[in-house]
Amino acid sequence: MIGVLFPNASAEAGQYVLAALRRSVSATQAQSIARSMVRETSPDLLVAVDTPDGWSADLIAWLRARPRKLVVFGHMPVALADYLRYQAADLPAGLAAASRSAPAPSGEARESAAVVRYGALAQALGGAQWRRPFERFDFTDEWNNLGYGAIRCDGSIWSVREAVQVPAEAELAAVVVAGERQFSYAALWDAGASSVLWFNRAVGPCDSFEWRMVEQFVSGYRSDTLPCQPVLSELPWGYDAAITSRLDCDEDVESARPLWQAYQRMGVPFTLAVHTQYLSRAEHHGILRELLADRQQGAVLSHTATHAPNWGGSYDNAFAEGRQSAELLEAVTGVPVRYAVSPFHQSPPYAMQGLADGGYDGCIGGIIRNDPEFLTARGGALAGLPAGFVGHSQQCMLHGECMLNEGDRLAIFKQAFDYAYATNTLFGYLDHPFSERYAYGWKDEASRIDAHELFIAYIRSKTHKPLFLHEEAALDFLKYRSLTQIVEVDGAFRVVTPSSQTTPLTLGVEFRGALMQVEAGKALQ
Repeated sequence: MIGVLFPNASAEAGQYVLAALRRSVSATQAQSIARSMVRETSPDLLVAVDTPDGWSADLIAWLRARPRKLVVFGHMPVALADYLRYQAADLPAGLAAASRSAPAPSGEARESAAVVRYGALAQALGGAQWRRPFERFDFTDEWNNLGYGAIRCDGSIWSVREAVQVPAEAELAAVVVAGERQFSYAALWDAGASSVLWFNRAVGPCDSFEWRMVEQFVSGYRSDTLPCQPVLSELPWGYDAAITSRLDCDEDVESARPLWQAYQRMGVPFTLAVHTQYLSRAEHHGILRELLADRQQGAVLSHTATHAPNWGGSYDNAFAEGRQSAELLEAVTGVPVRYAVSPFHQSPPYAMQGLADGGYDGCIGGIIRNDPEFLTARGGALAGLPAGFVGHSQQCMLHGECMLNEGDRLAIFKQAFDYAYATNTLFGYLDHPFSERYAYGWKDEASRIDAHELFIAYIRSKTHKPLFLHEEAALDFLKYRSLTQIVEVDGAFRVVTPSSQTTPLTLGVEFRGALMQVEAGKALQ
C-alpha cells in the first residue's frame, strides 16, 4: 500500500494527489494515513503532501528505519530538507508575470517565458529531456493541445511552492525563465538505503504526462532493493498505443458525414457528441442511427441539452442538462447514453456530481483555462465522486485554427501524440462538424479530411500495434480499470477484476520493471 500523508491545511491538494495515485495503483492500494502511522507500522511507500516542518523527525526516522520510497509534493519539511541538502528561498519577484502566456493567434502557439526543463536524470524514471511551459495556448487563451495543465505562481495548490536549490546530481528538472535557470522543480535522491522523489508543487505533476515518472518510481525504481507497487497500465494489454477521437456537434450533426465516411475508409471508429437542441430537426437523426448500426465502429455521447457554459452554473442545472440530453438522444436512436462531453470542456465538480447522480458513467472534458482538477494525467475516478463514474481529459483540438501557419502544420498534434505514446497514455483528440456559421478554421471539407488522414497515418507510422477506439469503448475500459483492485496478501500482489463490468479488452500491469498481462487472482511475480 502507498500511504498518503497530509495535514488538514493541505487537505485539498492531498485529496487530488490521493485520487491521482488511485487512478494508477487502484483504490485499494493508496490510502490517506494519519501522522501517527509514520511512527508506527506504516507502509514502505509514502507520499507526503505539503507537510509541515514539525513532521521532519517522523519522516527522517521513517526513511532510515529500512529501505523505503518517499515522494514529497510541495513543501519539504526543514530538517528533512537539511538531510537532503535542499535549500529553499522565496520565489523570484518576476516569476508571476513570467508564468503567464499571451493568447495564441490563429495558426500559431504561445507560451510563458517560464518553463520546466528536464535533464538526463529523468531517464532513470522513464522520462526524457522534456520541456513544459508553465502555461501555453494553441487557441486563444483556452486550449493547450499538448494536454497538460498550468503551473501557477499564485500560492495555490497548482503553484510552484518555493525557490529551491538541490545538489546537481539529484536534480531532475529546473525552472528556466527566458533561457536562464532559476531554481529546481523536481529531484531524485538515493538517501542511504532509501530513495526520495520530490516535485515543487503541492499536487505534483498530476495534470501532466510527467506523472509517468511517479508511476515508474513506485512501480520499478531500484526494484532489486526497494519496495515496489504495481501500476495498472492505461493501455489495454497487447497494444503499444490507444487512440480515441470524436466530433463535438455544437451547431450541426449531419455535416459530420463526409469525415465519418473518411474514417470508415481508414477503418477507424467514429464518435459523435451531440448537443441535443439541434435534434428538433429530423435531418440530423439519420446519421446517428446509421452510426449506431455498428456498435463496434460507432458511438454517440451527450454534449448537453443547451451547451450552457459551466453546465448552467449549478448542480441542479447540470443534472437537468444531462438528463434531458440523454432522454432525447435515446428517443431518437433507441440506444441509452452513458457518457457525456462537457460544453466548452468546462467540467466543474458540481457538474460531475450532477451527471453521476443523473445516471451517467462518466464525462470527457479538460482545458487549461479552467477546472484544473479535471486535467488528470490518467483517466478514471475523480476526487470526491463515487466509484463507477470516470473522467477523461482530452485537450487536443484538431482544428484549422490550430494548424501551424509555417513548417509542418501538424507538428503540435504529432508532439501531443508523441507525449502520450512515450508515457503509455490513452490519447484523445476532437474536432467539430461544420455549420452554416462556422468552419472552425478549415478552408473546406477536403482540407480538413486530408489533415485527419495525415494525422492517423502519422500515428500508424509511429506505433507497432495501435488500438483505435470510439469514445464509449475507451471510457468503458477506463471504468473497468477504475473498478479493478490490486490487493496484497502475505507480501504478494494480486489483481481482482470487477465481476459487474465487462470489456473485450484485457488489462496490463507494470511491476518491478516488467509489463505483464493481468490474470485475475494470480500473484504477480
